[in-house]
Amino acid sequence: MIPVSKQKIQEYTAKGYWGKETILDLLYSTAEHSPEDIALVDPVNRSALVGDDPKRYTYARMSRDIHRIAAGFEACGLGTDDVILVQLPNIAEAILVYFAAARIGAIASPLSVMARSRELSTAIELTQAKAIVTLPAFNGFDHAKMVRELEEKYGNLKHHFWVGPERQPLGVHLADLLGTDVKPAELSSSPSGPNHVFSICWTSGTEAAPKGVPHTHNEWLNIARVVVEGCQMERGYTIHGSFPVINMAGMGGLMVPWVITGGKFVLHHPFDPEVFFAQLAEEEIDYTLMPPALLDNIAKSPQAEALGRLTVKKIASGSVPLSPWMVRFYEERFGIGIVNFFASNEGVALFSAPRFFPAPEDRATYFPRFGKSGIVWDIPQHVVGGIRSKLVDPVTEEEITESGKSGELRFAGPSVFSGYWGRPDLTERAFDDEGFYCTGDLFSIDGENRDKFLFQGRFKDLIIRGGVNISPEEVETVIIGHHDIQEAAAVGYPDARLNERTCVVVVPKPGKTITLEEIIAFMEEKGVARYKFPERLEIMDALPRNAVQKVLRRKIKEWLMGKMQMEN
Repeated sequence: MIPVSKQKIQEYTAKGYWGKETILDLLYSTAEHSPEDIALVDPVNRSALVGDDPKRYTYARMSRDIHRIAAGFEACGLGTDDVILVQLPNIAEAILVYFAAARIGAIASPLSVMARSRELSTAIELTQAKAIVTLPAFNGFDHAKMVRELEEKYGNLKHHFWVGPERQPLGVHLADLLGTDVKPAELSSSPSGPNHVFSICWTSGTEAAPKGVPHTHNEWLNIARVVVEGCQMERGYTIHGSFPVINMAGMGGLMVPWVITGGKFVLHHPFDPEVFFAQLAEEEIDYTLMPPALLDNIAKSPQAEALGRLTVKKIASGSVPLSPWMVRFYEERFGIGIVNFFASNEGVALFSAPRFFPAPEDRATYFPRFGKSGIVWDIPQHVVGGIRSKLVDPVTEEEITESGKSGELRFAGPSVFSGYWGRPDLTERAFDDEGFYCTGDLFSIDGENRDKFLFQGRFKDLIIRGGVNISPEEVETVIIGHHDIQEAAAVGYPDARLNERTCVVVVPKPGKTITLEEIIAFMEEKGVARYKFPERLEIMDALPRNAVQKVLRRKIKEWLMGKMQMEN
């Protein structure tokens, strides 16, 4: 499927932002020139995750296994534009399946291993997925049972593929496909092209249900080139797969940069501190990606001294403002430059690198004002030249050009998606009349030449827990169904380790009481992912609302912060 207009394809191709190669083409090119180089490495603790031994893939072996999985998909009748759900931890098979899907023109749609029936049902309904690749069980949860129930409910979900040492009575074991002997020429399906959808990732946003975000090969490659350029990666880099390879961070910030640089991709299933540092040392990692809260925690721990013996050159981060002291700590103590990215599943807009802002305090706070005429930064134009950005008053919709006034950041360009999968209503709300994506994040213009953006905060109400977005509306939509709850609101509160945790503020029905344990049990019964469970409960007599009865989460959050300060 090609979701991008012909006009946009012609424009971005002519300007050099997009090309005619796919992610798969680049992978095959490296395999042809360096077949025996190590390409892909399983987590060293794979046996604890899956139950079998970790694997190391050369480029030749990886290409061979991609073809074998693709042939197995094809034999089941899967092909062009068919959606294949992938719910796996950060193991090699996840990466192989993404590329195998692209090889037959299908579309991979990764989901977190923490997702449950609610999230999977949304994905199946929106994409009409025909297959799923998963584990029989993970971390004590029975995925096989969940998949069987989903197959009974959705007739389109006809095929399931299993990973791990256990054979299942139904479906296909991926190891059986890998044991076949298939030559590339024997595949009849055509690979997806550069402007075809490579993946559909999922984001909660501020809606009550997950939204599917499709990205084409060209969009992912443009995103990844921004990362490669921003972090000054070199050919043959060893990249640490420290985030789940299921969304912008894992795919755009890790997997596709690995394909572009043609080095080694070392997977890590987040987060095991002992395994994390062991991999950094043993695999001689050049680049990794960490959420800000983790960077802060490591900097304050004795483990930080281990970084002085490592080969790490750059660490990327983002999603929230960085701590200036932390950026300075890594640079002065270990010579590691922290690169701050501002992006979402929908696209990448900005990044702040050492060569733009040598002072760590500036880099933690400011972003270059990319996309403004007359402002030039030291970066190739084919990488960021297509980015357009502006600040808009969220009330009047007027563009802000003066310094110091907060406005919503909106951006457009070759990294930006074309619209939510199967949701034209949400797509219309996500873009303004000029085609700019509306981020819901507040920035102001700064600097003598008005060439910087200063992050001011979010006016969308996302809760960002450990780098994962949680929609408060989704949490509220579920728990309001409890028979003892009259009203409910969800807000985030600060946490030193995870950045934020979720608090639910509840008004019980008259004469009723409710506990946090009861709410969690109710959400578990509804098939909600565990990371969305609240970790604090507050009781109110009534929720604050405005004149049109909209809940004022800002007021709730202010009240909660005041209460927590008194507790401390």
